[in-house]
Amino acid sequence: MARLQRRRRWLWVGVLSLGVLAIGAAWLGWRVWTVKGELDQLASLSSEARAAIDAGDPTELSDAAQAMAAVAGRASSAMADPVWRLAEGVPGAGPNFTAVRVVAAELGRIAEAAPAVLTIADGFENRPDGAVVDTSRLAAGSADAEDAATSLEASSKALDALRTGELIGPVARGVEQARAAVDELAPLAGAAAGAARILPGVLGDRGERSILVMVLNPAELRTGGGISGSFVEMRAEAGRLTLVRQAESSEFVPVTHPIAELPEATTALYGDGVARYVQNAAMTPDFAATGRIASAWWAGLTGHAPDMVLAVDPFVLQALLAVTGPVELSTGAALDADNVLDSLLVDPYRSLTSDEQTSLFSSAADAVFTRLASGSADPLALLRALEQPVADGRLSAWSARPVEQRLLEHSVLGGPRARQDAAGPGAFAVYFNDATGGKMADYLDIAIDTRTIACRGDGIAEVAVTLTMASRAPADVASLPVSVTGGGHFGVGVGDIGTNVTVTAPAGSYVGAVDVKGEPYPAPTAIDVDRAASTARVNLSPDEVNVLEFRFLIPRSGADSLAIVHTPLMSPAEVRIGDGCAGDISP
Repeated sequence: MARLQRRRRWLWVGVLSLGVLAIGAAWLGWRVWTVKGELDQLASLSSEARAAIDAGDPTELSDAAQAMAAVAGRASSAMADPVWRLAEGVPGAGPNFTAVRVVAAELGRIAEAAPAVLTIADGFENRPDGAVVDTSRLAAGSADAEDAATSLEASSKALDALRTGELIGPVARGVEQARAAVDELAPLAGAAAGAARILPGVLGDRGERSILVMVLNPAELRTGGGISGSFVEMRAEAGRLTLVRQAESSEFVPVTHPIAELPEATTALYGDGVARYVQNAAMTPDFAATGRIASAWWAGLTGHAPDMVLAVDPFVLQALLAVTGPVELSTGAALDADNVLDSLLVDPYRSLTSDEQTSLFSSAADAVFTRLASGSADPLALLRALEQPVADGRLSAWSARPVEQRLLEHSVLGGPRARQDAAGPGAFAVYFNDATGGKMADYLDIAIDTRTIACRGDGIAEVAVTLTMASRAPADVASLPVSVTGGGHFGVGVGDIGTNVTVTAPAGSYVGAVDVKGEPYPAPTAIDVDRAASTARVNLSPDEVNVLEFRFLIPRSGADSLAIVHTPLMSPAEVRIGDGCAGDISP
């Protein structure tokens, strides 16, 4: 009898357990169904938010953000119980429940970050007459914008940590949609935060400022993009810009001694002309040095130094013209996003005299910057248009104000060296400096490859950076004007392309051998701020292909995160990254 009672008791325990499991499963199923419906709405709303960003519509973005916050809140509430957390630990199915929870949380965070971005956007959209931005509104929203940018960076990391290969299709797609939403908003939030930190002061919120815009010409390469050919001084006050003065490089007389102090490593790698010729201001990868050099040249010409130096190239002007629309030059011709590159980088050197070139560049700068200074262009659209040129390293900034400069030198506007730092511990930088004395870069094709040669047991890896450089110059190139070919005046044959190539390795590196066309090359070397660097000269005749290989010893940890940054070029370089160490150890 007692045994029968025990059996009945265990039977009831089993039945109750199955009942609890059934109820739990039903409860969980209902929760999943609820969450799925909310996440479907979130996916749709995130698409609406991205469309609002693309259209520059703050009202639509605000509406989408508020709806996302409400939906994300309901989804998070549906998952806030012990059953869901237990489900996350179930083998196989668990990662899907975790991913759904993370997606809901991060989409909610996106919605929370949007208002701060909208506040900054409002400072761009609603501004005093004639002002580029409302500087006081930007300054007031700076802290919130910074928090939003930090929050979205955390969201990006949380979503990237999810392994979509372990997830079922619908959940994996939800993760990708959430990542896409963050990828759309995060750059805008970062730009908004940076603008709120820097622009109020730069644009004269607390007094008049002088901004020197240095227009680089990548048809004749320098480390930071190209020779500094044109200069435009702008005056900023209370968010308004006024064009003050222009100058061409021909107005600056070369000096026998450097106009600004330079480190020995800079002279060893790039020569002593960096600070003796105004065209070479962007030859150093340290844009703080470029800023000081440009400031010294301008002070020598005008008697006063600028508060900020901003370097741009015609690709930046192309992006701006895509927003502002065409501008009219003094000749009556129209300059627009479709013709600006040929109009400023190619045609003048083939058909215009030196004086005519100067007049054209002056007219183009006056037209573009006058249009910008009018405040008539959509500032948010300008920020979006500049995203790619900034990523390519075509826009850099230096400030004479130490507080501002500390912010700039660690940002995307910090110049070549800052770009290498941002690319990670395994990043190499490849810099090109023209030795032809002409505008031949339009005929230059470049491919860059990395290869890990050995991964040693002492924590060191040997890595090779190989450049394949080719000339597309036409057979009759020697018939082109001297302003294109250089005329043979700098030791490079007429029609040839001479280039000094400098490769800078990651921090903590050591120089190795350099080969040019398969032969050892006596490369100048230096340690430039804890980074080993080597420079080699290459000469290309029409249709010629040369191969250069630079070898370095770097910390082995960097070999697993190899990357390449390089001088902005006329034509995109082909970059290929080889395998890292991946656990292999060579003797």
